[in-house]
Amino acid sequence: MNEATATLNQLKKADKFVRRTFHKNGPKSFKKGQGALMRALLERDGAATQRELVDIIGISRRDLKDIVKKAERNDFVAIEGADAKRTYIVKLTDEGRTVAEKRLAANDRTAEEILSCLTEEEIAQLNTITEKIILAAKDKGIKCKKKGRRGHRSCHRGCHRHH
Repeated sequence: MNEATATLNQLKKADKFVRRTFHKNGPKSFKKGQGALMRALLERDGAATQRELVDIIGISRRDLKDIVKKAERNDFVAIEGADAKRTYIVKLTDEGRTVAEKRLAANDRTAEEILSCLTEEEIAQLNTITEKIILAAKDKGIKCKKKGRRGHRSCHRGCHRHH
């Protein structure tokens, strides 16, 4: 194993511990589903159109519709203008805002817990290094639009050629 592989293995191991810590410390993820919807709405003062949410979250209209319906059943959001042909407005309810703010606070506490072993200078260095890796990957044409493992597997089904 060369040094680059060993370094990336360490990075993967650290990522695994970060994910486990977030999972252990609380509420559902802000990365997908209702969590992503509620985060996006919270960032937009509690309301956004369907089109805005599709762009912000990076999912299809169909997937967004399913997530919004589920969040509405849970009393996290309300839908306005559903009679409109092309778009509608999704708003956080008081319950949804409370849950989203609790999730955000839990995420902040967990992030602080994870990085508490680093100095401010080390955190700045980590940010610089990870940003450099991300930009280099983007320069090579590697895209990271899809989130989660499902997108990864579906890409590889068509990408690998078996001889």
